Amino acid sequence: MSEKQKILNVFYDSKKAGELIEDSEERLSFSYSKEWLESNEAFSLSLALKLSDKTFSHLETKSFFENLLPEGEVRTILEKTSKRNISDEFNFLREYGIDCAGAFVISASEKLDKTQEFKNKEITLKSLYEYLDNRQSLTGAMINNEGGRFSLAGAQDKFPVIYKKKKIYLPLNGEPTTHILKPYVLYHKDTADSPYNEYFCMNLAKSVGLNVPKVILVEGKYPLYLVERFDREVIEDETVRVHQQDFCQAKGITSKKKYEADGGPTLLDNYQLIKTASSLPVKDLSAYLNWMWFNLLIGNNDCHSKNLSFLYSKDGLRLAPFYDLLSTVIYKDLTKKFSYRIGGQWMWHNLKNKHFDLLAKSFDVNVSLILNKGRDLIKKIEKKLEKEVSSFNSKFEGIDTAKKIEQIIEKRIGHLKKGIKDLDY
Repeated sequence: MSEKQKILNVFYDSKKAGELIEDSEERLSFSYSKEWLESNEAFSLSLALKLSDKTFSHLETKSFFENLLPEGEVRTILEKTSKRNISDEFNFLREYGIDCAGAFVISASEKLDKTQEFKNKEITLKSLYEYLDNRQSLTGAMINNEGGRFSLAGAQDKFPVIYKKKKIYLPLNGEPTTHILKPYVLYHKDTADSPYNEYFCMNLAKSVGLNVPKVILVEGKYPLYLVERFDREVIEDETVRVHQQDFCQAKGITSKKKYEADGGPTLLDNYQLIKTASSLPVKDLSAYLNWMWFNLLIGNNDCHSKNLSFLYSKDGLRLAPFYDLLSTVIYKDLTKKFSYRIGGQWMWHNLKNKHFDLLAKSFDVNVSLILNKGRDLIKKIEKKLEKEVSSFNSKFEGIDTAKKIEQIIEKRIGHLKKGIKDLDY
């Protein structure tokens, strides 16, 4: 091993699963350890990094590890404000890779000490409100001011917490977290209600049968949205990590291609991925079609491929619960184009039977399968929507977010039922 190469160890529980290496030209590589390959419980980091004794190339390696990092404004702020060198994926994970999405811990240490005493600190609502008063990124504040060590993917401001007895705790040395906390979206206009938006949409999704994690809305000076982590499991009062991979990791592409418009996965690509990789493809493909229709009906134009994941379960590789469901179209400055083309069409109000015919043909299924899914979901939404809006309004007086989303949904349902044969009933 060259002295100019830098190494991070990748652990599952206390077992060394492999090594992440950066060479003198800042190119990454990854290889599984012999111990891991010979283990009966070994599994791959992702579908793109299959269990093998090969050394994976820079692009192959980056496709997994880059997708563990924050993106956009959050990443820029961290790089500007951090006292540590976090200029690339390797350096970022060296500092903050002990709590990421999934089950693997990334550390410069040769071994993980399972006997160490975990340390955490309570984060009060008052302190969070003070950061938000100053329009500070909570990701940055938790890392730079409070001592947090974590890496959460995505462009939205958020941080992982232990939430128990209505108190918020920030781990300081790698204790598995239970929830993810999000404030309102800082970097767009008129998005102060985004926690209410996501809370309502997630509850509506649950009410119509989509598999979603439990969510909590903490009211106060600023609303705070908490979502239970599906990549964590409580076993005998101990929180343990469960592995997951988002669809960009599974496809071997970086977060820069999470949108179809940027060359990322299409509806067909994701459909085929589920069909070939899921251990229960019929059930997961059905759930995927419901996810597509739900996002279309609520106006979520940010349902990119990193918002889909596989979860390692006792049944094998399964589609994970859905997350990041919210209506983006209630915000004027955000894109009006859907995240995916449906039969070549980006705009929901231009959709006709021919577009679903083309989508079905690409899936190699009868179009009735897709339209029946839409019709059934519309029935469920029409049955549950008023009740969910009423429940929301009774909890959060004076917040009109649910009403806005209700109007969007009703408009879309009415238009689509008129314009698409077999969608009405």
